[in-house]
Amino acid sequence: MALIFCFAGLSAEASPRTVFVQLFEWPWKDIARECELYLGPAGFAAVQVSPPHEHIHWSGSPWWERYQVASYKIESRSGSEAEFADMVQRCHQVGVDIYADVVLNHMAGVPSGTGSAGSPFTQYNYPGIYGYNDFHHCGRNGNDHIVNFNDLYELQNCELVGLADLATESLNVQSHEVAYLNHLLDLGVNGFRVDAAKHIPAKDLQKIFSGLKRSAYIYQEVIYDPAGPVQYSDYTPVGDVTAYDYAHRIGDAIKSKNINALTTIANNLPATDDAIVFLTNHDLERGGDSAILRYSSQDQTLYRLAQIFMLAWPYGYPQLYSGFDFKNYDQGPPLDSALHTLPILDNQSHCTAPWTCEHRAPEVAAMVDFRNNTDHAFSASNWWSNGQDQLSFNRGNLGFVAINFSGNPLPKEFQTGLPAGSYCNMAGSSYNPTTHTCSQSVVVDNNGIARITLNSYSALVLLNRSQAAKKATTP
Repeated sequence: MALIFCFAGLSAEASPRTVFVQLFEWPWKDIARECELYLGPAGFAAVQVSPPHEHIHWSGSPWWERYQVASYKIESRSGSEAEFADMVQRCHQVGVDIYADVVLNHMAGVPSGTGSAGSPFTQYNYPGIYGYNDFHHCGRNGNDHIVNFNDLYELQNCELVGLADLATESLNVQSHEVAYLNHLLDLGVNGFRVDAAKHIPAKDLQKIFSGLKRSAYIYQEVIYDPAGPVQYSDYTPVGDVTAYDYAHRIGDAIKSKNINALTTIANNLPATDDAIVFLTNHDLERGGDSAILRYSSQDQTLYRLAQIFMLAWPYGYPQLYSGFDFKNYDQGPPLDSALHTLPILDNQSHCTAPWTCEHRAPEVAAMVDFRNNTDHAFSASNWWSNGQDQLSFNRGNLGFVAINFSGNPLPKEFQTGLPAGSYCNMAGSSYNPTTHTCSQSVVVDNNGIARITLNSYSALVLLNRSQAAKKATTP
């Protein structure tokens, strides 16, 4: 797999880091602590942070405030520029990169206001930055809004849900966006997630990113519609893309008991080296797609097992998600009287409600370790399933995975593809991801067979750690 990067704080001999997490709406101070306490030690590659620019304030402080730009000052409800820079530095010290969610397609969608850093604006006038002529005024539909998402002109020149659409072909717009991105690079940011990328012509993005002062990891939100006017391939020359349909496919295969569909989950999606994959994100968990698995619901058990599958299956660059409970679509995070996000971690570094912290589920650190250590065997073999809700496969002679999505126990002789020995179940309740030990081991015989009964709604994950270590140090 090509998604292996050099991260601050990692030696050349360290295992590759192959998983990142979106900490949605987390304050910078809490992200810094999370890097030090959990993400760094667990071997995460990076954190995707919420947009760091100055954003609008709107009645009720909805989550989508963060995606309406008031200026490019680094001042948001997550914290100040100084706190942002401190977070980046502290995360780097434990080997975790920072990817900033950047909004380049638009500014605000409200008539006027004052941003989170005190900057006044009207919809087409941002003092010192943009004026009326820096925006598209597409002349369609009576209000310049996108109505026909299958019309390329509307898609990239009209306003997405009324947001002031920047003329990204304009040299003035490009210069301000390049300056913003370079400022983030100066603060130590390692990569950018481009929000609403398909609403920006790929040639404009290429021009903007050509102005970066150093290399950065680029990935783009492309909500693909096979009937629409843009293709993944339009954007892969710029950077990686979000394989949005992955979340639907994995949820549908599990919920509909069509488990063999997981073997073709990557069909017609971007190549593995170009794809970001996830079970959900801040948009999907608020949407109406019944196939999407949601952690904060009756789906939690299936979500956790699906997360094990995603981290074990050799496709894409997995992005885990961590959000908060909400009662309605618009609801944002809890804020203090100054409209800053309240701390997430208490004095004992535990998550506090309404934050869900699904990235801390007990099996996650073990599965990040598993993916990091099986990167050199990036293929699946010995697929077995019952055709409905039970499966197993191995990752060469480095790892083996079996998952029981059913309510029935599964007694079976599993062909693990592993050498004889005693292994810990990395998905077991007694597994310690720090010491790699467990209270009850799984025996694999000389034929690679493990004879066990896999409990309902559980998983078996075995890692040939010694062979993985050899692979990691072999040129």
